[in-house]
Amino acid sequence: MNAPQETGSSAETETGQDEVGLLQSFTVTDPVMLRALTHPMRQRIMWELGARGHARAADLADIIGEPANSLSFHLRVLAKAGLIEESPEHARDARDRVWRMTHPGGLNLPGEAAGGGAIAADPFAAERLDWLRGMLDESIPQEPNTTRAIYLGAAMLTRDESRRMAEEVIQVMERWRQHGIDRLSESQDDPDRVFHFTAAFVGNPRPTDAVPSAEPRASVDEPSDRQA
Repeated sequence: MNAPQETGSSAETETGQDEVGLLQSFTVTDPVMLRALTHPMRQRIMWELGARGHARAADLADIIGEPANSLSFHLRVLAKAGLIEESPEHARDARDRVWRMTHPGGLNLPGEAAGGGAIAADPFAAERLDWLRGMLDESIPQEPNTTRAIYLGAAMLTRDESRRMAEEVIQVMERWRQHGIDRLSESQDDPDRVFHFTAAFVGNPRPTDAVPSAEPRASVDEPSDRQA
């Protein structure tokens, strides 16, 4: 899951727009999977496994700050839903339980197509919106050993050019995600290697264009068409 939400390979929607993402992403349509992802703790587990590649239950409990028995329960729910699986090749022995994402390429959580609107269908939507708002207004304090970078811009591109740009951005982010997994496997206790949340958005129209304009209302100083 690099990130719990990523669109699938380049595809055209009913509106003729491109949705661009990683070829390995898995579209979640199973209600059991969606329900399993609604709990904040299970969302956090998925984020950590996406960034780390694999992790032991005990290590996840320490990282997240959750009691081991509670974390084990959430791991069982995710495993039963088919979202995570054991990674025996990383286990120390037969009793050691190491977990990984069943679909490490990413999860595509459809919005309105799943019913109930984008926010209701995508369990991570509200969290992402809160994070973006906190980044923009700087209400989220920056933690030590992290980098905070925000780029907001615009470009005049053709549809094909914007699709290629989106693919390149996703490939860069995926490459660095895999770099972090590889380095973490070499040194699990590196204090300088910390969790970074990443996101990228490319789209049209402009925010103001996306909101239907309301009918103009007559002010007290404007004459009304209605006869007295």
